[in-house]
Amino acid sequence: MRRQSANTFGLLALGFVLALGGGCGGGGARDQKVVVIGLDGATWELLQPWIDRGDLPALAELQATCAWGELQSVVPYLSPPAWTTAVTGVNPGKHAIYDFQRRLPGQMAVVNETAKSRRSQPIWNMLQPAGRRVLLLNIPMTDPPDPVDGLFVAGFPHQDGVGYAYPPELEQTLGEYRLDELQMMLIPGKEDSLLAAYYTDMGNRKRIILEWLRDEPFDLMWVVFTATDRIQHTFWVFTDPQNPHYDAELAPRYAQAIHDFWVAQDRALGEILAAIGPEAIVMLLSDHGFGPMRYDLRVQDYLHEPGSRLSEREASAVYVLDPGDAARLYVARRGRDPGAPWSPVEAMRVRAKLVDALRAATDPRTGERVCEAVWVNEEVFTGTYAEKGPDVVVLPADGYFLTRGERDPEKRGPRIVPHKSPLSAWHRMNGIYAMRGPGIAPGRRDGDGGRLYALIDVVPTVLYLLGEPVPLGLDGDVMRGVIDAEHLNANPVEQGEPLQEDYREMTPEELENLKNLPYIGG
Repeated sequence: MRRQSANTFGLLALGFVLALGGGCGGGGARDQKVVVIGLDGATWELLQPWIDRGDLPALAELQATCAWGELQSVVPYLSPPAWTTAVTGVNPGKHAIYDFQRRLPGQMAVVNETAKSRRSQPIWNMLQPAGRRVLLLNIPMTDPPDPVDGLFVAGFPHQDGVGYAYPPELEQTLGEYRLDELQMMLIPGKEDSLLAAYYTDMGNRKRIILEWLRDEPFDLMWVVFTATDRIQHTFWVFTDPQNPHYDAELAPRYAQAIHDFWVAQDRALGEILAAIGPEAIVMLLSDHGFGPMRYDLRVQDYLHEPGSRLSEREASAVYVLDPGDAARLYVARRGRDPGAPWSPVEAMRVRAKLVDALRAATDPRTGERVCEAVWVNEEVFTGTYAEKGPDVVVLPADGYFLTRGERDPEKRGPRIVPHKSPLSAWHRMNGIYAMRGPGIAPGRRDGDGGRLYALIDVVPTVLYLLGEPVPLGLDGDVMRGVIDAEHLNANPVEQGEPLQEDYREMTPEELENLKNLPYIGG
């Protein structure tokens, strides 16, 4: 589908003038194209041995010739806050998305988040005043899509099977395009059909990307492959004999499933990079890393043990939105939670005891710490919506996971149990990036001046590379270390105007529909 925007010829003329007569306020020329390719859940820890063995030649070439390194996720390290931070350049305290779900203010009702929950401008809205054309495909937490100058196929979660594209008629041109489903699990006997769905999803997205690269003008293209995340969540069990659900009979059949999928993904990446050509700047990135799930810390069971040092009443005031994922915890307090027992001051005291208990939690079998990091709200969230976030966020140690556990005294059991969920791997903080193109300096760099690169740096970096000013109020910074020093000196970063809040009110019907969506981590 070729759709010439109204201002395309004006943009081409402007680019021609700039090419002849000068630069602009940012780092790139106005005719510079940038392509962002998301590989959800990619981590060098998994990929590097295959790269070194020669199995992933496209990624190997990027490492050998381009800038690359680790890209830290955001807290919480889930796809909704992570991808929203990636496209806004701010922390969840400003964009207001912390999870797949949220509690309605002053109510017990829990609803799923959508793009309408976002409170900070995404990069495509930042580019609209400059008349930049965008092509956007499958970025999580973007449904319903914004009106843009270009094409927009939103990513999950989807409220229904329509209304996920802009312009709306774009949906009719996508062919057999399957939307990501919220529910994700590996059902015994359905392994082959699930694998086939993952390959179909990857193939459809590759097909659309190649069509757009052939037919559509753009300044920024941002696309995300999500099946890389899904297959790691579900098929990791066949690679991990320490997982309690490891099946020695099935493992020989599916132990190579993740590897083989990445080989196919790398082949698709090679086709896309060839179609892009050397003139555009390409940024490859992931929203988080990955690691195994082997044992669960049942939080309520542990907090009600004498060793946690919380009283029965204090432990009962701790709650989570999803019983199956307790890494984001809240202490019920008056003024926010119906029937809460604690004042805000008292809740802070309980929170301090909760943090101490989580940091002290050990596996009685080994004596190992269960929690690698425990953050309180104000350590990681800043902005208007910081108070909306969880009171405590936990990064479990490698191999561990947190579940709510049992509130009922009659059902409580050991604090550490073999992992039980249908997923066998979960997110870590260490994602990836790789960049190539004009002005990019090759080599491995994980940060500048002792500061690690992170998702919050993506938007300012892409804006700079497009030759646009970087708005005041972004939390990230331009990844200066990946840019050629001479280029950076000749094209200093220009500060732009502050961004306006992004707000789209939900209708009562939309709100009611959100209550009926299933939850899934991703």
